[in-house]
Amino acid sequence: MKQIISTVSFITVLFLTSCTSTSPDDLTEELAAGTVVKYDTQVAPIIQSQCLSCHNGPNANGGLRLENFTQVRNSAQSGSLIDRITRDASDPLVMPLGGRLPQATINIILQWQADGFLEN
Repeated sequence: MKQIISTVSFITVLFLTSCTSTSPDDLTEELAAGTVVKYDTQVAPIIQSQCLSCHNGPNANGGLRLENFTQVRNSAQSGSLIDRITRDASDPLVMPLGGRLPQATINIILQWQADGFLEN
């Protein structure tokens, strides 16, 4: 009987840990519960590393400039930024070009939205 209980416990633990493990795409810093996301500290580095190579200057792709807080906030508030980063990876309109952001990175931007687009 103890062996059956032990086996069932092992299988249960194995199942639960396989469902909650972090995928390679989610290696970006996870938000701690209660974290308030601000543009300067959490969002700007994402925009700088993932978006600015295409979305800056007078010839920005799609006419979308993401060079400063106001431009990024306006794009997020209009829904354009959120729509593009949350599309399925196979969608040709997903941003950035070449692949979807890791879910943890998307979650930071979504939390910034939920927190009211705070600057600093």
